[in-house]
This record gives sequence, structure tokens and C-alpha cells, in this order.
Amino acid sequence: MRARIAFLPIVLLLSVGLVACGGSESSPDTSASENSSSTEQTATSGDADRTVTIQPKGNQMKYKQTEFTVAPGETIKLVFENTATSPSMQHNVVIAKSNTDSVLEKIGQAGTQAGSKNDYVPQEEDLKDKVLAHTPMSQPGETVSVTFTAPEDTGEHGYVCTFPGHWATMQGTMYVKEEGAA
Repeated sequence: MRARIAFLPIVLLLSVGLVACGGSESSPDTSASENSSSTEQTATSGDADRTVTIQPKGNQMKYKQTEFTVAPGETIKLVFENTATSPSMQHNVVIAKSNTDSVLEKIGQAGTQAGSKNDYVPQEEDLKDKVLAHTPMSQPGETVSVTFTAPEDTGEHGYVCTFPGHWATMQGTMYVKEEGAA
């Protein structure tokens, strides 16, 4: 019995060590927020014309802001503040070049297949062409961003979170309209 009790602290130390080593999994998420800076620099040269901030609706799989409007050709800095507190509420924002349900569904489902190493953003060529812009994946409490140029043509562009299972309820619309248009 005494040998088992003496063995217990060793097992506990090993367990703690393994859990601590497992924490290094968060390192790619850290690089994801660092990637947002490089995305901003490569997407456009210069400052953004407008900053748009989106947040989740608490710990739900919904965006608090389900729409925003930009002008054609405007440079947009899209900031996603992940104000969620639940560890399972990782999110991103993926803006499609259209607003059709079938495209948003394909992007959402392909995001799952793309996996965490790709921030759950589709990698297939036919779907990459349907994505206008995307933020990196964000952990609860993390803020990420991307800077991009809005399309020159007016229209509607859907956006979704591509974390597995979120796209079906976590959606919104970016409207591209001339200034003063209703």
C-alpha cells in the first residue's frame, strides 16, 4: 500500500506535465492573431477608410451585428472582438463574394474540413474564389482583424463563422451601397 501511495505523486507530476505540454496547442491560435497584422499589410497598402467591429452575441453561435454597410471600393478594416467567455466559442468572420444560401453553406461545411491549421477557412480552389475576406480564428477574449477592399459593384455579401457547426446560425450580411443610397 505504501508503494502505491509513494507512486501517486509521480503519476500526478507526470499528468500535470502532460497537461502543461498540451497547452502549447494554443500557440497556433496566438500566431493566428499575429497573422491578422500581416493580412492587413498585404491586403491593402495604406490606412482603412472605415473600421467595422463585429462581436458574438454572448456565448451564443450568433453575431451581435448581423449587418453593416460599406461603399463600393472602400478600404475596410474588419475587427472581430470575441467577447464570448465559453472556451468552446471560438469564432471568425468569413465574407463571401455573394449572399446565396448555397454558397454560405458550402463555405461553412468546407471550413470544417479545412481544420484549425487553416482557421477553418476553405482551401479548395473553387471555394477560395468565393471568399472575399476572412479574419483569423479567435479565442474567447481575443480580437482579430483583416483589412480588405470592398467590391466596386453594389450588392449583398453574406458572412459566416466557419468554426465547426457555427455557420448555420452565425450569419450576417455586408451591403455594398453608394453613399446616401437607401
